Amino acid sequence: MLALQMIKIMDKIWLKEGLDLRMVIFKCLSTGRDRGMVELVPASDTLRKIQVEYGVTGSFKDKPLAEWLRKYNPSEEEYEKASENFIYSCAGCCVATYVLGICDRHNDNIMLRSTGHMFHIDFGKFLGHAQMFGSFKRDRAPFVLTSDMAYVINGGEKPTIRFQLFVDLCCQAYNLIRKQTNLFLNLLSLMIPSGLPELTSIQDLKYVRDALQPQTTDAEATIFFTR
Repeated sequence: MLALQMIKIMDKIWLKEGLDLRMVIFKCLSTGRDRGMVELVPASDTLRKIQVEYGVTGSFKDKPLAEWLRKYNPSEEEYEKASENFIYSCAGCCVATYVLGICDRHNDNIMLRSTGHMFHIDFGKFLGHAQMFGSFKRDRAPFVLTSDMAYVINGGEKPTIRFQLFVDLCCQAYNLIRKQTNLFLNLLSLMIPSGLPELTSIQDLKYVRDALQPQTTDAEATIFFTR
């Protein structure tokens, strides 16, 4: 729930600055310890369900997401709009999950609407507290960007100018959040007494501060983010 609130604040910051990343912000209401209600997002499926439609090896193919979107957006105009929604929302998700250190990312907790809007669910691991396999972190990359996502972004197998648009959106969104580093650190610090296992001391905020690089210029931060 805390991660959802932080993402909602990020979206408000982006919208205030004229950057609409077409985020899917669903509501979550706590009704007691370890219980609550989550808003249903209609016309959406997990990436796993979409990929399985294309066979047991669907998760290793490049085209399932694009073909699934094409099924619900058959005309060129509809598909272009859906793929544009995907580019923008994917950029927002990449930045949000990176800044908050949201871990345990896989195709069962990343979802896609038939309109092309991508969003994440299940934020049990955040602030860089990844699930461990022995001495190795399960999440090896700072955010999830798979080959089938890149296929939708590029409009095919080869890199295009659309991918540069995606990178530019990520960098713009990242630098806008960096300007509000103190806001996010202060809000998260207020939640230290809440009992969240990933947020028990001020040291747990180090991940967010390191991710936002508040001491650097926008140009330096862009290089850091895209490295």
